[in-house]
Amino acid sequence: MSAFDVFLLILSGFIAGGIFVFWLFKDDESREKWNEDGYREEYYEQLDENTRLLRRNVELRNQILEYRKGNEETTNQMRKRLGLEPVFSDNVNHPNHYTQGDIETIDYIKDKLTDEEFRGFVKGNVLKYVSREGLKNGDEDLKKSDWYLNKLIEVLEK
Repeated sequence: MSAFDVFLLILSGFIAGGIFVFWLFKDDESREKWNEDGYREEYYEQLDENTRLLRRNVELRNQILEYRKGNEETTNQMRKRLGLEPVFSDNVNHPNHYTQGDIETIDYIKDKLTDEEFRGFVKGNVLKYVSREGLKNGDEDLKKSDWYLNKLIEVLEK
């Protein structure tokens, strides 16, 4: 589909929308009903509520960004601390299913194993994700193997 075809498609959508709106409000009865049955007030009340929610969303996002500056917490951990639902799942660095409690699963495993055992665990995960790259999650598996390899390097440097 060429750019011109896309342009014509969008233009026809605008024209159809304009015709629909014109048809919807073509007579005075529609405008009178809009004014008299409280539709206008209800519309503006809902618009005000949506605007209020949008402003609250922006406030919370700004609060999360402010807390994250100089802090290692992820957005989802910060949202949890604020009593909000997670926005997204970072399946490579901080999967939602591994961050349900106060401590992330990888940190719990590291705390419970010796350094040598933990290095073996991390090496095993590197091998697992590299080996299944073409069979399961593709690029995501390579990113996970890279994450575990960086974790291994971090452990070796300590």
